[in-house]
Amino acid sequence: MDTLTKYLKPHQIVSSILYPTTVFVAFLYATIGHPPDSYFSSKRNIFNVFFVKIGWFWVTLLYFGYLYLVRSKRLQNTQAFVTGAARYVLVTLYWYIMTQWLLGPSFIDRVYILTGGKCSSLLQDTKLNAELAMVVEQQVCRKMGGQWTGGHDVSGHCVLLIHASLFLWEELSWLFYNAKPFIQMKTRDRAQYFSVVGILLLAALWWVMLFMTGVYFHGHFEILSGAFFGVLGWALLYLGVFPRLPAVGLPATTTL
Repeated sequence: MDTLTKYLKPHQIVSSILYPTTVFVAFLYATIGHPPDSYFSSKRNIFNVFFVKIGWFWVTLLYFGYLYLVRSKRLQNTQAFVTGAARYVLVTLYWYIMTQWLLGPSFIDRVYILTGGKCSSLLQDTKLNAELAMVVEQQVCRKMGGQWTGGHDVSGHCVLLIHASLFLWEELSWLFYNAKPFIQMKTRDRAQYFSVVGILLLAALWWVMLFMTGVYFHGHFEILSGAFFGVLGWALLYLGVFPRLPAVGLPATTTL
């Protein structure tokens, strides 16, 4: 614990324990608890389809509402808006490289291929199999009617949910130390109040869906690797890069 307090702020100690622990508990439950089928075991559940699948859209929408209304006080503090937007761009870049594109296939797709994975046909179609064998992106594979088989499929959902949650946790870190400004917003500026509530609700949903992802989806060790890369983005940016870039900086944890 002394090592943690030396390098991490109190809110960072909580978050760095909360999310990996959540994944580990879900991993244990899925491995030895034999969880029954539920609404959340279907990929078609409303939270997965309308929130997680387009998770970065919700992160972007709610964060910029918060950045405009609360952090910059409706652009009265343009510096706070610019630095917050810069942090968002770099956090988004990490998510994009991991899950969408890295000079071609995403980092996750590259890991899958390098660990022996490939795209293959669900049917005994020699010609289609030959075409699918050249595919190195999971989304393209599925669109062509193939399936991803044989490799280590790092959980993109897990990366997204942890990476986004730690981002939002850092940006609202002042609330961890002093909730009084938030309480005052309820009567002083309800738009500010609801922008903070919106992010808190999203973070709560992300936490629930992280647990459900760990219980029901992917191979269990793929969840653990997803958790590792989800935390890695936060560690690289908020502990490594941002403190060394004055133009980006870190969000204040004590005042607004």
